[in-house]
Amino acid sequence: MSVKRQAGETSLKVYLLEDDAKTPRKGSGGEQNLVELVSELKIVESISSPTIRAEMAMFDATDFINTLHGNDYWKIILEAGDKQHQYILQCYEITARLREEKKEAYVINLVSTEFIYNETINIFGAKKPIDGGVHVKNILKDSDNKGLNTGKSVFIEKTKKFRYTAVNWRPFDAINFIASKVVRSGSTGDKSQGAFIFFENAKGFHFKSIDQLIEDTVQNKQKPTYVYGQKSIEDNPLKNQFLIDKVSYPTAYNSLKSLRLGAWSGYVMGIDPTTLRESFLPTRSKKVTARTDTYEYTKIFKSMSILEKGGKMPIDTANSQMKSLLGRPKRIKYQVLPTHLYDVPKAQAVKQWASEKAGTYQGKNLNEYMNVASYNYVRKKSLEAIQLVIEVPGNLGLYAGEGVKVEIPRMLAKGKKVELDKMYSGNYLIGGVVHTYKVTNTQTTLHLLKDSIKV
Repeated sequence: MSVKRQAGETSLKVYLLEDDAKTPRKGSGGEQNLVELVSELKIVESISSPTIRAEMAMFDATDFINTLHGNDYWKIILEAGDKQHQYILQCYEITARLREEKKEAYVINLVSTEFIYNETINIFGAKKPIDGGVHVKNILKDSDNKGLNTGKSVFIEKTKKFRYTAVNWRPFDAINFIASKVVRSGSTGDKSQGAFIFFENAKGFHFKSIDQLIEDTVQNKQKPTYVYGQKSIEDNPLKNQFLIDKVSYPTAYNSLKSLRLGAWSGYVMGIDPTTLRESFLPTRSKKVTARTDTYEYTKIFKSMSILEKGGKMPIDTANSQMKSLLGRPKRIKYQVLPTHLYDVPKAQAVKQWASEKAGTYQGKNLNEYMNVASYNYVRKKSLEAIQLVIEVPGNLGLYAGEGVKVEIPRMLAKGKKVELDKMYSGNYLIGGVVHTYKVTNTQTTLHLLKDSIKV
């Protein structure tokens, strides 16, 4: 007779490793599963973090803490349903240590080993013009103090060719620089899509554009659907697996903040650090010295891949007075023009734009560079338009950077029919995942992001 597992039921194994980060440290009875010392464990993934991190709360009555070095390696194995994740993490801090008689409580803060190595490696020199994703893969996979030498899977999206010069940068600094400058392969002109991000989830490292993540979410017909509704009282735990336990709304309708930050419109001004007096952005017709380039959310939105097919901007729900303010740019964002742009020296590109009959290749690169700066900012801000935090039964099949569908009913039904909240129901991108383990049970918290509303 098979045993029915309750929603969120999880098994945990925790091992302290030797200095090789592979072999479990043996005690008097051999390999020790230290799960009995763990009162709570949080595993955190986020699209804004280059690596996974964890917080492990310990309740120690065996003086175990005095066997630790403070930078120990740990192997954590979580298993729920048909999913199992194994993490190799390194301690970087022990906090909140409290002793009462012969018992101690403390928190071990852990992070992926690549984050520790990142602090010890510097990247220096000019890099050839190649696919930006290849640059990133080389940084992650290279060894001999030239990269992080990770053994994890790496998922890379193709970009247009890109060159850069690293000046004693840490690996993650170099990757983030590349992410801020490259555009998707096949992008052209004013519709070039950039906004690349770099992060780690349980599957490995990812270097992808926000638009690619959204496209994958929309196309994935197998993504889970979570419903906010009444739990089943039947002896069938699977019916409760995809019910939302708790929902919260981090922010909503903060129009003042959006206006102040220039989220809807503004200027991007190119600054040449070597010749400040000559700073300008070349355009097809003339030089502009102050109002370099104007960006508008309503126009850039049309170039985005969005979560709701045929959906509209959240700001479309605002009144006419607020909508009239969208096209009034005020904030100026300064963008430093590099000495070499992609595979073409900046001076060469500027010279070509000085002539009306100039060629297209070099000039477009410089113009594209500034367009990408505008797109990156608006693209990332668009994901903050609608946010949702939900708590669900532990599910190890949920990953930062992937998608879910959420169904939230309106407070009041129309007659006997329950309608869904159009604002907060629909497709979401998972911005962050927190798996919280307590005594054989795991709760998963999702920070969800959305850029559009169903029509």
